[in-house]
Amino acid sequence: MRIARSVGAIVAEIESQADRLDRLADEADSLGRAPVDLVDAMREIRVPMIKAPVEVGGDHLHLADQLRFFSALSYRNATAAWTGFNHAGACGVAGARLTEAGVAELFADEACPFIAAVSAPSGRFRRVDGGFELTGRWKYASGVPHSEFILLTALGEDTPPRPRILIVRADDVTVTGEWDVMALKGTGSIDVVADGAFVPDHLSIDPFDPIERGGPMFALSYQAYVAPENLGFTLGVCQRFVDEIVIYAKGKARGSDGRLADRGAFKYEVGKAQIQIEAARGFGLAEFGEVDALLRRGESVNSAGNERLGGVIAYATELAVGAVTHLFHFAGAGALFNSSVLSRLYRDAVGSHQHLMASNIAYDRRGERMISA
Repeated sequence: MRIARSVGAIVAEIESQADRLDRLADEADSLGRAPVDLVDAMREIRVPMIKAPVEVGGDHLHLADQLRFFSALSYRNATAAWTGFNHAGACGVAGARLTEAGVAELFADEACPFIAAVSAPSGRFRRVDGGFELTGRWKYASGVPHSEFILLTALGEDTPPRPRILIVRADDVTVTGEWDVMALKGTGSIDVVADGAFVPDHLSIDPFDPIERGGPMFALSYQAYVAPENLGFTLGVCQRFVDEIVIYAKGKARGSDGRLADRGAFKYEVGKAQIQIEAARGFGLAEFGEVDALLRRGESVNSAGNERLGGVIAYATELAVGAVTHLFHFAGAGALFNSSVLSRLYRDAVGSHQHLMASNIAYDRRGERMISA
């Protein structure tokens, strides 16, 4: 069995490829998908396996370490981190919930499968001999252009319809659609269309069945399960933006006003921005660390705890992205060009805030719980 790596060891692998990851960031944006060399780098780092159970060859990073990992990866390459957390989440679900036959197909011989995933139940399935027939269209399948498998949620024919998770081979569906967007341009988050695709029994999961392996982390609610990866992405991109604008400010003079770095207003805002990002990171690490302690004791997280993590990602994301938006106007007209690193980082930070998991509806839910107590 492959030995699980520590988060420090994996982050060191990221840093050993820092120049390569940095170089490929603009290329991914231009292509609208991860270039082959970037996919190769992700495979070398084994990005898809960082959440998967140790029993299937994964690293089983807990929540706080997931935040650390995805912060480090998105700091270097947003496309690798965004598509990577989709792959890692999917491999975690598959590794924890599939039968031994399914695990053997996906994870044998220390494999590192690239599995795209869409959690919204946008299709239907029906039982056929030996498995299921799957039909539907799923949007926002990040990383699907370079994926070998796709994990999809669909509804059955019963009443009320029950959901099922089905893992389909990429060759058995159509990957289509445009990804003409302002942010997260390199993620290739296009559509998946299935028209009677066959999924064998061993690649299907009843989400109400007990976890097969890996423990209670894999029984978290969807929002809690993905919270550290999403927040880690945002923190890494926002920190890189701050570091880049500091470098820019030291060499940038606007008109006759002197260097941007010498302006008191800029010093105030950049200092405040750094503190905001550090506060968001500290909040996330503290909250995820508390949940990790429960999980390591083999305890499950109750509904209030799952809901709380939704609030953590919503507020920490708002805080970090707010820091970037307050700084962006200091960069001047040059940052309007898509080729500007500041433009790319700004767009990706704001784009991460659009994700459903970072929605401020978490505030409504927290308020409702307080009022009804």
